[in-house]
Amino acid sequence: MDELKELVFGIRGVDEIIGTLKSPSTILLAGTTGVGKTSFCLQMLSHAAKNGEKTLYIPFTTESPEKLKMYFSRMNFFDSRIRIHPINRSISEKDPLSTLIDIGNVVGSSKPDRIVLDPVTPLGFGFIEPEKRRFFYTLDSMIQEWKALVVLTGEMLKEELHDSVVSHLVDGIIYLSREDNGLRAGNFLEVLKLRGMDPQKNTENIYRKYRYRMSTEGFSMISYSQEKELMTSLPEKVSSGIPGLDRLLKGGLFSNSSTLVTGKPGTGKTTFGMQFISKGLDQKEPCVIVNFEGLCNSLVSEAKRHGWEMEKYIDNGLLKVISADPDSMWPEEHETLIKEHIMETNARRLFFDGIFNLEMMLPDQLQLRGHLYSLLQYLKTRNVTSVFTIPKSSSSITENTRMNAEFLMDNIIILRNSEGGRRYMCVSKSKGIQHRPNPIEYVITEKGIKLRSDTLA
Repeated sequence: MDELKELVFGIRGVDEIIGTLKSPSTILLAGTTGVGKTSFCLQMLSHAAKNGEKTLYIPFTTESPEKLKMYFSRMNFFDSRIRIHPINRSISEKDPLSTLIDIGNVVGSSKPDRIVLDPVTPLGFGFIEPEKRRFFYTLDSMIQEWKALVVLTGEMLKEELHDSVVSHLVDGIIYLSREDNGLRAGNFLEVLKLRGMDPQKNTENIYRKYRYRMSTEGFSMISYSQEKELMTSLPEKVSSGIPGLDRLLKGGLFSNSSTLVTGKPGTGKTTFGMQFISKGLDQKEPCVIVNFEGLCNSLVSEAKRHGWEMEKYIDNGLLKVISADPDSMWPEEHETLIKEHIMETNARRLFFDGIFNLEMMLPDQLQLRGHLYSLLQYLKTRNVTSVFTIPKSSSSITENTRMNAEFLMDNIIILRNSEGGRRYMCVSKSKGIQHRPNPIEYVITEKGIKLRSDTLA
């Protein structure tokens, strides 16, 4: 018996989800038109060609070979060493048996390591069901003789897979789909079947929906990472940027902690977060700011009012700013963008201004809380100190938002205005730190938030 080879697709995120593939084997990549089946296949073949494998791409199309090459060359990942053997689609539908002979001849002459037939659904189109089954059994027998990794694409809906003879012959099924949700449209990948699964992979992580994106750079998964990083040392204390608050917290915030700053409009929540980030930048710590205003310039201008020059740090890459529209971005895409910036810069601080906007991305309460919990856990494993803001309609400490963010955070700081025009700060929760629970007066100056010295005695 020939030894099975272990191969990967060579597509960012897909390999992390699925693991290694066995070759020879046959995979069905199914979905409707426009979901990226061809891009997926060409990216896989390009990866293989770059690694010295022989590759063969057989499209059933009405396009000329010249037009196909022109189209494929626009993809930045495309490798010209892929052998392309187009077959006229109308001929393949009318004379599928001759098409099988043509396919067998080209495979026999090139002996490729990977083969893609794109799509196979037109083959045997005019056959009655028994004849169609016999036809695909014949094709399957041919594929077994090729001793290669074969990917068949199929233009079909998910509910059509069960009745398709092809789905019963293949070793694995990957389904690509496109879904609309209000103003957002997203692409999803599902693994429906996989023989010879990588034993190191958790089946719960494989058999679920994953968001993906497509561009000229290729096919990539969104929020695919399942890595679990371990803390290598105990968290240290870092400055909040407000000296008086640091004294209250016995040296500052823990380096992997999350802090929720809440209060009415005008109490200085954003100023608090920007001051926290400014302190980190002054210490040459990479930082990330997340907001939903959509205008980075307004953020920079606001910082300048307090003497914090953010623009130079954006220019030199020490500060990354993510300004998103919650109506048009999927939560997985938003989370992945945050993670990419954190990993790219090895960020030490994150300021997330206005997490209530996540409610527009995730209307479901349980999903919303789970999404926030996942993000907080990721920040903790990366040893990122984070500050989040959320508005309050009253000064009540116990008032919760729909996502119950207070229960997920390590620290909670309440900002409020009194009727006399004074401002008070209260540390209502501080995990692992003894603190004074009584309100402390503060002021917002040209240089940011300061606690009044006479209240620190």
